[in-house]
Amino acid sequence: MNPEVYRKGFFALVLLFLIFISFLIIKPFLTPVLAGLILSYIFYPIYRRINSRLNRKNFSSLITCILAVLIITLPIAFALNTISKEAYTVYLLSRQKLASGSILPECKPAEKAICGAVNYVAAKANDPKTRYHFETTVKQFTSRITNSISDIFFTIPSLIVDLFIMLFAMFFLFRDGAIFLDKIERILPLKAEDRQKVFKKLDDTAYAVIYGSIIIAVVQGTLGGIGFFIFGVPSPILWGLVMMLASLIPYIGSSIVWLPASLMLIINGYIDMEAGIIIKGALLMLYGIFIVSTIDNILKPKLIGDKSGLHPLLVLLGAVGGLKFLGFIGVIVGPMIIALLVTFIKIYEEEKSSAE
Repeated sequence: MNPEVYRKGFFALVLLFLIFISFLIIKPFLTPVLAGLILSYIFYPIYRRINSRLNRKNFSSLITCILAVLIITLPIAFALNTISKEAYTVYLLSRQKLASGSILPECKPAEKAICGAVNYVAAKANDPKTRYHFETTVKQFTSRITNSISDIFFTIPSLIVDLFIMLFAMFFLFRDGAIFLDKIERILPLKAEDRQKVFKKLDDTAYAVIYGSIIIAVVQGTLGGIGFFIFGVPSPILWGLVMMLASLIPYIGSSIVWLPASLMLIINGYIDMEAGIIIKGALLMLYGIFIVSTIDNILKPKLIGDKSGLHPLLVLLGAVGGLKFLGFIGVIVGPMIIALLVTFIKIYEEEKSSAE
């Protein structure tokens, strides 16, 4: 065997082995590292602006990390406080339902077709066996929440470690991110034009998925919460936050929240013979269709457009698969990995066609 071929083969095997071992070492902290990578990408313009005035990389990185933590944690703390209050309210209402002796009210007048169906469901729901199972479920749910809160205290050390790693990664990515990218670009065994394609695809996909999707989700959740408040749906802030999260999932979106809410208003208004509630439900449905959902079609071409260059099916698979593999952060990372795969396949096809 040619010694040069043997040397290159041995080097390749050792390199692959070291990459595999390094991945196993980093795997427990993969999520905070990826979170730091994504957050550094989001807040890098702020770092660049701060550093342009201070011209001190370390200090600028530190200030940007502090700002990023404040910008992220303050809304999350507010949201968790709101959700806990709303959940406690729902729990109290459930207890009141149990204390009153009926889970669902009787619908009048009973001769109406919908009232007959509702009364049948109410009779089943108010059956002692059903009430027992409902009460057991409420107790189990309460116990699960209590246990979850207790578990949080035990996981605080792990959360602190993850937070430290994320901030550590952000700090050095702000400071040395350009150097890292330059080194990665130089070691890639690709032509200069192919390396540019890879990094352009990565940047375009990151911009599309991160900036576009998050901004659209925030706008849709905010508009949805405002609509719920206007039309009298309970817990508008809670459901607005749920809509933000739902909006990040492709092809599911905020309609999974506002559509059932509007239908419930219409049904309740019909049962109680309240024309005002029926009108509110219909208006909420129109608001969801023409305001909340339409804003997605207006903003997506401007904020995202065709930058990612991915087929909608690949975006869906990347987001859902990433969600399962990496948790919520996978919604962003998944499509980016799929985009890189598509880019490398295109480069391979071009190389193969040129060779022929």
